[in-house]
Amino acid sequence: LAPTTSRDISGVKEFLERNVLFGNITFDSIVAGYVNATAGNTTAGDGNSTIGNVTLGDGNSTMGNITEDMTTFAELEAEDPRLVALDWILHQDAMQLEVYDDNLSQRYIMGLLAVAWDSESWDHCGAVVEDDAENMEETGSTLGNDSSTCTVTNNATGLVQIFQRWLSDADECDWYGVLCSGGFVRSIELAENNLIGEIVPELGMLPFLQIIDLSSNCIFGTIPSSIGQLSYLTNMDLKDNGLSGYIPMELFNLTNLVKLDLSYNVNYDGNCTRFDGTEKEIPTSNGLEGMILDSNIGRLEYLQDIDVTDNYFSGSISPEIGKLKQLGRMVVDNNVFKSTVPDEITQLINLKELWLSMNYFTGGIPENIGALKSLESFSMWENEDLTGHIPDSLYDLTMLEDLHLFRNSFSGSISTQIGRLTKLKTLTLAENNFTGTLPTELGLCQDLEFLRIEMTDIEGSAPKEVCDLTEKNLFSDDRDKEYFKADCLEDNVTMVAFFVCDCCSSCCDHVTNQCKILD
Repeated sequence: LAPTTSRDISGVKEFLERNVLFGNITFDSIVAGYVNATAGNTTAGDGNSTIGNVTLGDGNSTMGNITEDMTTFAELEAEDPRLVALDWILHQDAMQLEVYDDNLSQRYIMGLLAVAWDSESWDHCGAVVEDDAENMEETGSTLGNDSSTCTVTNNATGLVQIFQRWLSDADECDWYGVLCSGGFVRSIELAENNLIGEIVPELGMLPFLQIIDLSSNCIFGTIPSSIGQLSYLTNMDLKDNGLSGYIPMELFNLTNLVKLDLSYNVNYDGNCTRFDGTEKEIPTSNGLEGMILDSNIGRLEYLQDIDVTDNYFSGSISPEIGKLKQLGRMVVDNNVFKSTVPDEITQLINLKELWLSMNYFTGGIPENIGALKSLESFSMWENEDLTGHIPDSLYDLTMLEDLHLFRNSFSGSISTQIGRLTKLKTLTLAENNFTGTLPTELGLCQDLEFLRIEMTDIEGSAPKEVCDLTEKNLFSDDRDKEYFKADCLEDNVTMVAFFVCDCCSSCCDHVTNQCKILD
C-alpha cells in the first residue's frame, strides 16, 4: 500500500534512525517514550514531531539517555535487513504508523526480526513469498483466502491451530510465536522453524521481553551486547545454532534470568536451506567463548537452569556459583574449563543435575558433595586430571540415579555404602585407578540398568547379588549390549581373566584393553 499524503514519512524514518537503529536506546528512555506517546504528548506532520523529550527533524534528536551511533539508513547496504524493514514499514505495511504511534518502534523491530531471520524460509508462518501469495489467491488454498493466516499442527495434541503470519497486516502481537500483554511483546518462541540469520542488536530494544526461544535454527554470528538491555528477560534459549564469538559481559545484567541455554553451538554443520531450495552458506562455528562461570555468574541469583554444553567456554567455576540458591540444573559438558571444582558448589541444595564432563577440571570431587541431597544425576567423566577417592559423603546422595565418573584418574576402593544408593540406574567407573573388589552391597541397587567397571584395577569376581540384577533391570532389551562391562576377558597367555564374571555382557583384556561383546 502507498503511504497517505499526510503521513510524516521523514519523521518516521528519523525517529527509527535516531532511536532504534543498532539498539541506540536504553530501557528507561524507550519506556518513557511509550508512556509519553500514549499520554498524547505528541505532535506530528510538520517534520519537527515530538514525543516526550524526543525531538525529530532537526538533526539533534534525543530520547532520555540515548547513546548515539551516528549510523544512518543512508549508510547501510541495500540488502541490510534494517533498510529492508524500513521500506516495509514505510511503504508496504498496511498499518502505516505515524511517528506518534506508541508501537512504531516495536512494529519496526518485529519486522526487522522477520527480515533478518529470512522469514520467507521458515517452516511455519513466515512472510509469504510473492509467487506463493499469488498462487494462494488463485486457488483459495488458505483459510478464508487470506494469505496472512497460517495453520500449524500441534505435535503433542494433533490439533490444528490458526495464526497470523509475520509481516502480515495483523497486529504484531498476533503473529505466530509471539505473546503480548498491554500491547507489548513479552515472548518470542520460534524454535525449530528454519530461521536463518544473525541476532540483530535491535532485539535488545523490546523492553518488556521475558522469553526468547530461537533454539534449533540456523542462527549464526555473535550475541550482541544490547541483549543486556532486556532487564525483564527470564528465559533465553539459543541452543543448537551456529553462534560463535565471546559472550558479551552485558549478559550478566540479565539478573532476572531463570533459564539460560547456549548449548550445542560448536561444530555446526552450516546446512541452511532457503525457501527456493538454495543453500545458505554460513560461517563455521567454533562455539561461543568467554568465561561464562567467572565471578559475574553470582549476579544471576534467580537462575534455575544453565546449559552451555558443546561450546568453547573457558576459565574456572567461580566460588560465586554458591550464590545461585535456586539452581536445579547445571550442564557444562564439552568445553575447556580448567580449574578445581569449588566447594561452594555444594551449597546449591536444589541441584538435581550436575554435569561437568569433557573438560579439564582438576583436583577431586568436593568432600561435601553429599550436601546436595536433591541430586539425581552427577557426571564428571573424561576430565583425566581428576584424582583422589570417592568421598564418603557421596553415598549420602540417596536420590542419585546416574553417576558417571569414567575416564579420569580416580583411585581407592568402592565403599560398601554404595548399597545406600537404591535409586541408582547408571554407574560408570571405567578407565580409572579404582582398586579392591566389587561390593556385594551393590546388589541392593535393584534399579541398576547399566554398570561399567572395565579398565580399572577392580579385581576378584562379580558377586552373586550383582549377577542377580541381570534378572531384573541389568539386562539388554536391545538398548546397549555393553550394559555390564568388566575386565573379564581371559589373558591369552595365562588363560586367566583379571575379573571373573559369569553375567557380564561385554569383557575386556586387562592388559591390552581389547574388548568384545559376549553372545
